[in-house]
Amino acid sequence: MGYVDKIKEIVNGKTAIGTVRAGVYARVSTDNDSQKDSCSNQVALAKSYIETHPNIALISVYVDDGISGKSDYNRPDYNRLLHDVEEGLLDLIIVKSMSRLNRDEYNSLALTNLLREKEVTVLTLEDSFIHDFEDRKERIFNSIKFAMDADYVSDQSEKGRMTHKLRCERKELSAKDISFGYDWNRETKTISIDQDEADDVVCIFEEYVFRNGTPSGIKRMMDKKGRHMSEKTISNILQDERYIGHFYINKRTTKLGAGKSKSKRIKLPKESWILIERNDLQIIDPELFEMAQRIRQTRKTTYVTADKEVTQAHFRGTHLFAGKIFCACCGKPYHFGYADRKETKPIYRVKNHSDCPFPSAKITEKDMEEITRQVLKATFAEQEQAFTALEKVLTECVEAANSDSVTIESLKKKKASLEQKIDVLIDSLSEGGLNDAAKERIKNRINGFENDISDLTNLITQKEALALDDSFVHNKISEIKEALAELRSFTTIDRDRVLNYIERIDIYENGDIDMTLKSGKTIKITSALPVNNSNDSKESGEIIVGKTGIQDVLCSSPAACQRLQLPLLPLR
Repeated sequence: MGYVDKIKEIVNGKTAIGTVRAGVYARVSTDNDSQKDSCSNQVALAKSYIETHPNIALISVYVDDGISGKSDYNRPDYNRLLHDVEEGLLDLIIVKSMSRLNRDEYNSLALTNLLREKEVTVLTLEDSFIHDFEDRKERIFNSIKFAMDADYVSDQSEKGRMTHKLRCERKELSAKDISFGYDWNRETKTISIDQDEADDVVCIFEEYVFRNGTPSGIKRMMDKKGRHMSEKTISNILQDERYIGHFYINKRTTKLGAGKSKSKRIKLPKESWILIERNDLQIIDPELFEMAQRIRQTRKTTYVTADKEVTQAHFRGTHLFAGKIFCACCGKPYHFGYADRKETKPIYRVKNHSDCPFPSAKITEKDMEEITRQVLKATFAEQEQAFTALEKVLTECVEAANSDSVTIESLKKKKASLEQKIDVLIDSLSEGGLNDAAKERIKNRINGFENDISDLTNLITQKEALALDDSFVHNKISEIKEALAELRSFTTIDRDRVLNYIERIDIYENGDIDMTLKSGKTIKITSALPVNNSNDSKESGEIIVGKTGIQDVLCSSPAACQRLQLPLLPLR
């Protein structure tokens, strides 16, 4: 007698000796409400069967809710069931049907081999049958059934692909296409704008574009409002085209995994994406979005390494010049540290710099801050020349706008002429002796003149709205000067100012510095560092600026300015 026959006798009560240790396994492949009820029904049906068979002892219940049976990945309770079988804790597995255990031929055969090895069998509730995997005929039957289940999974996958293809052709959006700021209506299957979240999205863009905000600063601002999100989330929001009504579908595809292989999500190239334009779902003005993208592009940090041409600086830092200072020879980044054990003298230096043929010196944060302050103040001093050029351009724009070939005065004269003609025609119409045909022609001409007058009135209104007076140039220049005066009046160098103005800083072995601004201008600073690299030096040396259009020489040291007979820039 085989072990399955012994289990059958105990379950059916043909012998009073022994108890069968059973585990109940239930699984459904989707997470909708009806399937969840089906999962609980499977467990209830199994427990009802156990109550009518007192020789069965329930050891454990295993439930994988909303998980496909095509593989054993992401099925925690199925793997727990296999573990208990290997440990010899079970004699019988109770399921609704064999397809609940697996939908893959490989996994099904592997399970039956394990069950035969551990002398465990399966009872299916749909036919109240205890399977004997040692029986040759039943093995053949089960092999056919396993192949049919595997084919069912492939068929469902193919149907899913066809549904996705049809959705792409119809350009339909689904719940997975929404993001922060939008809401999905399950009943109507439509996307709408969540106004509370949309207001936060607008606030994020305006803070980033108009107030020189950074993701870290915006995060702190949103935390105060009670809207908690990470810096990465804010960065993703700032580049999400859905906020200008551009929704993309078909961005990824799935490679079906079965047995011991996982299903893989594969990102498709952008040329394969399908654009769905929904102007009714637009939260951000396209011009504001485009400005945010330009700012993001200018803030990207790149550096040159020894073995690569240009590499994105993936590391981040919160220190003042983190990710901005590099060795001019090998391209390695400078890291923040301290020059003393008490951690009172912050410095920047390169770690593991022994392999560089010309290792550059370390620099204190105080010296670097002073150099940056002088460079920015010198840059702002160049703005007067820019104001002169800007004033000339604005004046030309005003003259061009006001010197149209069709002036407002000529339009008003034409309108007055038409009104006078209407008065003459009305007088003619009121005189006696005109037949009906003549009166009708006069009425038609009057109607035509009235339409012309209406068009001229609208045109005059538009031109008057666009007309610019001489004060326009003065007001605009004053606004720009006022805004830049705020920028020039800074007292300290903070992290946001470094991110907004400085692209990168290259330090040479002799202490020279190349500071590249976001505008693309590179300022060469000579003898910025003492050659002996002493941290006790009180002078940073003179800052010699090349042909940058700012000025020939900058001095951050009173002694250097006196030696070169140059004025000392005022420090605030």
